[in-house]
Amino acid sequence: MKIHSKRYSWLSYTAFILGILLAASPVIHAQIVSFDLMLAFYIGIPIVVILSLIALLKRDEKKLLAFVGLILGLIMLGFVSLLLYIPGHKFSNVTYFISQM
Repeated sequence: MKIHSKRYSWLSYTAFILGILLAASPVIHAQIVSFDLMLAFYIGIPIVVILSLIALLKRDEKKLLAFVGLILGLIMLGFVSLLLYIPGHKFSNVTYFISQM
């Protein structure tokens, strides 16, 4: 009978690092490099969520890094959805105030 210890795999590390990069990408975009921010979000968020869920479903894997990566991905998903929804909504107060300036 072998006892397998739980440890982090490449899935957890990748989800965690991509989640941190997604959370830091607005700062990186404003300060250092100019790139298409929405394209990074459209590609990065689903990858982070899928990798985190796969890592969370693995039996012999520690869950902390995958969980933190999933939380960061979901926070950025909320950020992007608010970023896209609020200014473009027809009855939004934000578009009304922006148009009045």
